[in-house]
This record gives sequence, structure tokens and C-alpha cells, in this order.
Amino acid sequence: MADELKANKGKSIQFVDDGVASNDCVQGDLGDCWFISALSVLATRDELLIGGRRGMEYDPDMIVDKEIASILDNGVYPPIFHKFRSIGLYVLRFFKNFNWIYVIVDSRIPVNTKTQKPCFGRAQEAHELWVSLCEKAYAKMHGCYENLISGYVDEGI
Repeated sequence: MADELKANKGKSIQFVDDGVASNDCVQGDLGDCWFISALSVLATRDELLIGGRRGMEYDPDMIVDKEIASILDNGVYPPIFHKFRSIGLYVLRFFKNFNWIYVIVDSRIPVNTKTQKPCFGRAQEAHELWVSLCEKAYAKMHGCYENLISGYVDEGI
């Protein structure tokens, strides 16, 4: 689980810290290199991952009209849903079969009890969950982690 992960240099566990980069993605024990590669490509433009305009975070006191909602509703992890992370829920968005699909996952991820690292995909920085949670949400959308074994990077992108 995320709480069991050892935070790196005392940093708190969070979705993303200080932006994303293509070399942040590390494949785990699952044969889904195609999906991890797709995440690496996506990470070259972090506004596509985080959503909204660069630097624009969701403010709980913000009045969200249609224009602000359309800005905040971009990306895989749209800022409009960031308020749910305080209770351990993440809403991720994927484009599949010509439709946007929202997938809700909690912060619990499979962890190797010996290494205290995620069993499957993870970020280079131990306190960042974005790779693990994107992989979990994609697995949920397809039924289970096992269904991610073997694929093509263009499917993931």
C-alpha cells in the first residue's frame, strides 16, 4: 500500500512532485513495457498528465464555471479532481474507443514486503505515485493487471 512505501528523503507520498519526466517511469514485475513506454512519452508533456494549464492547481475555494471546468478537465489526472486525494481517491481519465473514460482508484497499490517498492510500475522517486496509479487505473479499466501483459505502445498512447 502507498502508506507502506518508504518516502524518499523524508518527502511525503504524493501523485506528482516537481513535475514529471520521461525517465521517471520504471517497469515492475508485470510484462507491460508497452504501457510504461506510453507513460514515458506522455511525461514529455506534463500538462497532458496533470491537466489544465501548467501550474494551475485545483483550489477548493475556486468558483468553477464552464470555462474553468474545461481548463481543469484536461489531462490524465485532471486538477478538478485533486480535492479527492485528501481521502485517498484519484480520478484518472483515459481516451478509449473514441470516448473519455474516468476511472476512480484508491491509493492502495501492491507492494513487495521485502523491498517496500511497488510490485508493478513505479516512479523513479519513491514518494511519487503517478506511474503506479496510472497503471492501476488502466488495469482496472481492462479488468485486472494481468490483462496488461503484452501490448503495443500506440495502444497505450
